[in-house]
Amino acid sequence: MPRKNVIRKSALSPTVLIAGGAGFIGSHLSEALLLQDARVIVLDNFKTGRDFYIGHLLTHPKFALYDADINVGFPPEIESVDYVIHLAGLEEYLYSEEQVNLDALLTNAVGTKNLLDLANRSHAKFLLASSIYVYQGMMSQITLDSYFGRTNIEEKKYSATEAKRYAEALVWEYYKKNDTNVRIMRLPEVYGPKMDLEASGNLGRLLKELMDGKDLNIYGEGVEKEHYVYVNDVVSGIVRALFNDRTVGKIYSLIPPEPYSVLEIAFLLKTLANREIKVEFKQKIKEMEPRQAYPDTSNLKDLRWEIKTSFKDGIIKTLMWYGYDVNQHSFKPAKFIEEKNREKTLIDSLTTVEGKVSPEAENELISSLSNVAEFHTPEEIKGKKEKKPFPLAEAIKGKISIFKNLFKKEGRSQTKPQSIPPAGKSRNKIMLSIVPAVLFALILLTVGIPSFMSYAYAKKATSDIREVPVLLSQFKTTEAQTKANSAFQNFSKSQRFFSQLGWAFSLTGNRDMYNSSSKVLSSATYSSRAAYYFSKAAVPFSSMWETIKPNSEKEFSAEEFEKYRSDFQTARNSFQLAQAEYKNVDKDDLPGPLKEQITEYENILSAAGQNLDLFADGMNSLPDIIGIDSSKKYLILFQNNNELRPTGGFIGSYALLELEKGKIKNLSIDDIYNPDGQIDVRELETPESPAPIKEFLKEEKLYLRNANWNPSFPQSAREIQDLYYLITGTKTDGVIAVDLYFAKNMLDVTGPLFLTAYNEEISASNLYERTQFHSEFNYENGSDQKRSFLTVLGSKLLEKMFALPSGQLPVFWSKMYENLEQRHMQIYLTNNPFGAVLQREGWDGSLAGVAKDYLYIVNSNLGGNKANYFVRNTVDYNIMSETRDGLLRGNLTLTYEHAGEGTAWPGGIYTNYVRILTQEGSKLTGARIVYPDREEDIFGNMIITKAGKYNSFETPVLIEPQKRVQLKVTYDLPIGLSINANNMNYSLFWQKQPGTQDDKFSFKFEPPFGLETGQSSFDGTLTGDKQFNIALDPK
Repeated sequence: MPRKNVIRKSALSPTVLIAGGAGFIGSHLSEALLLQDARVIVLDNFKTGRDFYIGHLLTHPKFALYDADINVGFPPEIESVDYVIHLAGLEEYLYSEEQVNLDALLTNAVGTKNLLDLANRSHAKFLLASSIYVYQGMMSQITLDSYFGRTNIEEKKYSATEAKRYAEALVWEYYKKNDTNVRIMRLPEVYGPKMDLEASGNLGRLLKELMDGKDLNIYGEGVEKEHYVYVNDVVSGIVRALFNDRTVGKIYSLIPPEPYSVLEIAFLLKTLANREIKVEFKQKIKEMEPRQAYPDTSNLKDLRWEIKTSFKDGIIKTLMWYGYDVNQHSFKPAKFIEEKNREKTLIDSLTTVEGKVSPEAENELISSLSNVAEFHTPEEIKGKKEKKPFPLAEAIKGKISIFKNLFKKEGRSQTKPQSIPPAGKSRNKIMLSIVPAVLFALILLTVGIPSFMSYAYAKKATSDIREVPVLLSQFKTTEAQTKANSAFQNFSKSQRFFSQLGWAFSLTGNRDMYNSSSKVLSSATYSSRAAYYFSKAAVPFSSMWETIKPNSEKEFSAEEFEKYRSDFQTARNSFQLAQAEYKNVDKDDLPGPLKEQITEYENILSAAGQNLDLFADGMNSLPDIIGIDSSKKYLILFQNNNELRPTGGFIGSYALLELEKGKIKNLSIDDIYNPDGQIDVRELETPESPAPIKEFLKEEKLYLRNANWNPSFPQSAREIQDLYYLITGTKTDGVIAVDLYFAKNMLDVTGPLFLTAYNEEISASNLYERTQFHSEFNYENGSDQKRSFLTVLGSKLLEKMFALPSGQLPVFWSKMYENLEQRHMQIYLTNNPFGAVLQREGWDGSLAGVAKDYLYIVNSNLGGNKANYFVRNTVDYNIMSETRDGLLRGNLTLTYEHAGEGTAWPGGIYTNYVRILTQEGSKLTGARIVYPDREEDIFGNMIITKAGKYNSFETPVLIEPQKRVQLKVTYDLPIGLSINANNMNYSLFWQKQPGTQDDKFSFKFEPPFGLETGQSSFDGTLTGDKQFNIALDPK
């Protein structure tokens, strides 16, 4: 490819730009992409790249190489590309040039920005190659001389880590603010042909020693572990992530299932050596101990990526590429490691038993004992007995007799001495009485006291940490910080005392129990530290709650969030460390009492991870949402679910909420018929109504009250915003929809409201009745009756919510979360990054985007009445396969029972327009309606259309009062969901319609012939979205 040619995107083949493409990974990636017939453009400044890595590609017609520094800019020939891969600055710390650190920082800062700008201009997909070690790092607090570490290796390694963190932050900013199509690929140590032997952790060093004919050196015990991935597997992961539309905005960590220790690597290389070599253990080089990285790999299933090259095969291929004559033998280092650990454990145990307690340790023990009174009740100090024995005591019960052997003389004669001096006999009696006392004191000092102190501190810490979530939900951030700090201090002390018991566990054969228990304590320590900093970061949310109240005179600024952002980052880092420690815990090894509580801790870790992500997004987006810099206006739709519509109910009323500088500037509530009336009065041109509304409601124009017809709430919300702007000229920044279940849940928290203007009490039990009485009874178009009642009710409810005592706030937030999860509240935001969070959590009311089987029943009342109050729904869904090719068929039965009496309003005939949303590619095979006295085949009358990406099977169904009607539909699922040798799993996502609450469901999966499964039948109440996953096995 001549360099003078202008490079721009082409429809003939994808154009891929690789920054740092002349390096180890980049050269392999270039070769793979060229084999896929892509055009490859490589930019490299050859600081770490090598000419000979890609020299053989220069003659390829679709390959171009530019010696360019991405920090400065790009060659003018490059106009646009389809894909941008950022590999530059990935391995700079591995070399010794003095300017390498600066290059790494600039390449990951300025260079990353330049590449992101190119991706934006080109509308290209962008991938950043980062490192799993972004979790690690250190910074000096007092001097710049050793800012990133004490040694040259540490400085280069952790400055590169910081550079990658900054590069990831830039990618995140472009994704959030510019909607750039980005993804991040975090890599571990990569090895393979062309690797630099000065790199790739301990593996590179050991390979170099092997090929130089030297013995293999292990510094320290050799138990530290690193993740290694063969370069071809890395290339596969990058390609899969780049050419997959579902990876946008995702972070993937390419790591193998298990890391390898230095000891394992050394003995693997020893078996592959072509001569006799030794493994030498040497004193460890003094440097900072890196923490093992355990990133989340759960989303790798999106890429369908897995390790193809085993570690041993990869090593053999690498050695052969370097021309080394490999002697291939079996590899069994695990036994050696086990023996080594057993040897070390025995040495540690004997050393502990034979050693003496230092004066410093004695003083520390005395000091610790004096601190017990800080958190124990007088009864506990006096020796109140615990109902449950301490696990360690149970573990070593009956095994203390091992100490007797330490004092037993071997080969002692059993013959009675002929003569013993009286004085010696007396001394022997004294010794016999002293030895048990010394033994008891020794056990007390080395086992009893550490056990008790560890247990006591852990118990107090657990009590403290349980209070933190409650205090935070009450916005008592100062008290939460105090409790979290106390928990951190006590867990740390518990961990310190527990560490003194390692020898005892080893001596009694319970070393695994010790290791797992120690990891639990370590994880809990990090968790409490995360809770402390999270409590600090939550301070601005407490200020916002006080500021937003209508009667508040306080002001709020975006700086409130910025001030505490570093605290949140510290909390997040500590939490990641807590997760990493917990991943090393084997629950089967834990003692009984701890095993019972570990599930609760697991759930806390899971919930905390989700909340931290939500909190991070909230810190970034909330200032804009609450109008800190500019006024924000939101439409609030009050949907009456007794007249059910696709997004929750008929829109009878609405409110306009205006926020400015974090405060409620205005809240006005109005009847929906007032703006709708303007459409006719001013003869405004609006879109046509959907066909079913035309047919049953006889309305040609689309009005606000019917604009929530699209099952996807964001789509309906945009339609409503456009109509509202057409009518009022007011632009809104979002739409919030609530139904009567939302109001009922809020009244459950606030209690009944007394409306003085109406001289009556409104409660959760009479809300529907009184709202309908004041809203509909003798209501005339143009009157203020409905608006006045809802204004008073809404204002009073808002006033009561903001006046809730702190003790009720946890229940309040719990109800709000319940409303979002059960779709009684939906939120759509215009041009705000938090909208992506709402979609991710399922809180924006959009159609879930899944590739599995999908079912969404959408009922719509088009009878102009409130008949849904009297109708009970039941849904039965049965999946079976009747063909040899494994094609699945769905049998769906919708049962409607009308308990109303007569046709008088607000009841009457339920005119229901039913939509059944199924996965795209499904094919309708039958449909019929079963009435009490007859059955009607409606297959030929079914309407088949699209709702988003899904197929929609639609038909009207009329249910008279006191009647039971069934709609039965059958359809074939898409071929891609068929059960066969390549797919032995079935999954279903069942989406709940907003505005519904008590619909009953049953689901049954009938395995194809010759296969079986576990539980395959489910039933219950559809209170939220449901997911079912069924694995199949041959009989």
